Amino acid sequence: MKSVVISLGGSIISTDRLNLELMESFSVAMGDIKSYDKFGIVVGGGKLARTYISDLKKYNVNDNILDEIGINATRINALALTTFFDDVNSKIPTTINDAAEMVHNYRYVIMGGTEPGHTTDTVSTLLAERIGASILINATSVDGVYSGDPRADKNAKKFDRLSYNDAIELSIQNSKGAGTNTFMDITALTIAKRSKIKIFVVNGLNLDEYKNILYNSKCDGTLIS
Repeated sequence: MKSVVISLGGSIISTDRLNLELMESFSVAMGDIKSYDKFGIVVGGGKLARTYISDLKKYNVNDNILDEIGINATRINALALTTFFDDVNSKIPTTINDAAEMVHNYRYVIMGGTEPGHTTDTVSTLLAERIGASILINATSVDGVYSGDPRADKNAKKFDRLSYNDAIELSIQNSKGAGTNTFMDITALTIAKRSKIKIFVVNGLNLDEYKNILYNSKCDGTLIS
């Protein structure tokens, strides 16, 4: 069984509205790929999650509850994505174990978050590890990993390749300070390192990237290995 896991970022799925056009195009693109038997797809919360969390923070709502709200937002987005696929789970799994069981029954298993403290990137790497996927595609709104935020720093350098250790160090640097944003969290990178899962960080809006990775093991983004 040849499997791949895709972390479909909330930043491309849920913006000012649900990006239904992308969901449809993405499902068609995945259906065209015959070189893989199983697809695990983990969906982020995007603006749906951020809106609830930012509004409730003003009322000093407990962080654990905010995490739960964010998780439920990811599951709503995941359920919406399932409507564009055939041979897919109709119930959204809430644990890695549940998702791994579903992989035996469906070609596509789509899920969101699992528990407070775990980002969807961490969920993606745990799922990849569990089902033996050697490749993880991290589909984001940025076309790779940069030395800084390319939207704020015009001098930020894009990396074609990074080692696991260099990626972990960069993630640590980028996560310092209030309001910072990092390409992938340290836990996810550490899991990928221990199981030697190749991570391709790409612009998820570019559907050719998925095909290029799954057919040729190449991308215009960043390879972490």
